Amino acid sequence: MKKLAHIATLLLPVLLLSLPAWAQDEKPVRPSITPERYDVSIRSISPVNSSDNDFAPLLLGNGRVMYFTSDRDGDQNIYSAVQGAGNWEQVQEVGPALNSSGDEGAPTITPDGHWMVFTACDREDGLGDCDLYIAEYIGGSWRNVRNLGTNVNSPFWDSQASISPDGLMLFFISERPGGSGGTDIWMSSRSYGGEWKPAVNLGRTINTIGDEFAPYIAADNKTLYFSSDMLPGIGGQDVYRSKNTGSGWSSPQHLGTPINSEYDDYFCSLKLNSEDLYFSSNRTGGSGDLDIYLAIPNPLPPGSITTVVGTVTDSQSKIPIGATLTVRDIQNNEILSSFQSDAVNGDYIVVLQPGRTYVITAESPGYLFYSDRFEVPADSKNNTIRKDIAMTRDIVRLLVYFDFDKASLQPASAVDLNRAVDWLKANPTVKVELAGHTDNVGSKDYNKKLSQDRAQSVLDYLVSKGVSPPRLRAQGYGMEQPITTNDTDEGRAMNRRVEFRVVSR
Repeated sequence: MKKLAHIATLLLPVLLLSLPAWAQDEKPVRPSITPERYDVSIRSISPVNSSDNDFAPLLLGNGRVMYFTSDRDGDQNIYSAVQGAGNWEQVQEVGPALNSSGDEGAPTITPDGHWMVFTACDREDGLGDCDLYIAEYIGGSWRNVRNLGTNVNSPFWDSQASISPDGLMLFFISERPGGSGGTDIWMSSRSYGGEWKPAVNLGRTINTIGDEFAPYIAADNKTLYFSSDMLPGIGGQDVYRSKNTGSGWSSPQHLGTPINSEYDDYFCSLKLNSEDLYFSSNRTGGSGDLDIYLAIPNPLPPGSITTVVGTVTDSQSKIPIGATLTVRDIQNNEILSSFQSDAVNGDYIVVLQPGRTYVITAESPGYLFYSDRFEVPADSKNNTIRKDIAMTRDIVRLLVYFDFDKASLQPASAVDLNRAVDWLKANPTVKVELAGHTDNVGSKDYNKKLSQDRAQSVLDYLVSKGVSPPRLRAQGYGMEQPITTNDTDEGRAMNRRVEFRVVSR
């Protein structure tokens, strides 16, 4: 039975059989370096660590919950801890939905906490010693656990996965043939809504004849942290950083000391929008063998991201809602990713990359869709935007754009109007009013006509996409129904709108 960490000695017979004859006689000497010494503070996460192995820390997007792996009860299992007022507390095993009588651990979770990929060993539906499984968080518990199948798993040892924030890339460790030697980092990808493709080896820039362990893809979708015992280093497993340049992976950079030591240092992960780097090490002075440590600041941070956080609730009752938040590029209407709000507390988190303008649309059964626009400049720094969403059943503002003082729709309007088309087709008995509104700049008659023309433009678009005309009516209200003050630029912008109003079901 293979475990999730401390596997080097367990793999040794396999490695010797797979290496060429010269390598069986003499393993290449690891190049040594004089490491960079960074001004980094390191402390043990003592409330989490035990006298046994504790490793593979993973923080949920909001940083309030940590998942990790421990063998404190004999087998390796997945545990969780909650960030309290001063430290981590409520350490507990996550339960039988994930853990079994075998070994489980090394979880990776999308930032919204909805999807988990973890390692499980010696299961009846397994393909090898250890396989990667996926689970879904629904209604406060992990459900729908299933093996990721043959495009990801192999008859060999597969473990230690890291899923990208958009859920479209999965990096993991495997000892399968076709690599550089030892355990290598492999990657499986998928398109939005698609299946995982056959895994590919990351190549010799990353993988060596030695063992690579514990990949972690940062939230920028480009920066990969991992450990190796054969890249130029100072200890057993050292932590490195590499970046996807678009044409390949950059030469790995050693994270230096004090994060790296003469011992094994690996399983690093980051807290979103912070300088916090968590990792595992069997260095002296800990509580057990492998312990979890916090390093501040990360000396080689990833690229910047913008996170949008908030809660999704019913606009009337204020009850939290489980909703799907879909991220689209406003220029081409391409779906880039989707996230889920928690059905129990309504919390959500969405990760956006710099250099694009996005539309985030929230959808939940029984409610109208709700969209908002977010522009993230290419030179933006780490940023968090708070946006609470109140879902309605009868009226919502459409995210539509018009040329100045005209009724012609701009191409960016297609993102939200297409959502309106989809919603109307999914609710074929509903009739709606498209209500046009303006600010108070200009005459009353002029604004009345402009609002009517803009509402009609929206109606014409919906009809052109197959919505039956009798289900729609356009009505211009001009400046008569402001929703906020017209005394500021921001207020006037909010008053210039087209609303989607349900008039009958």
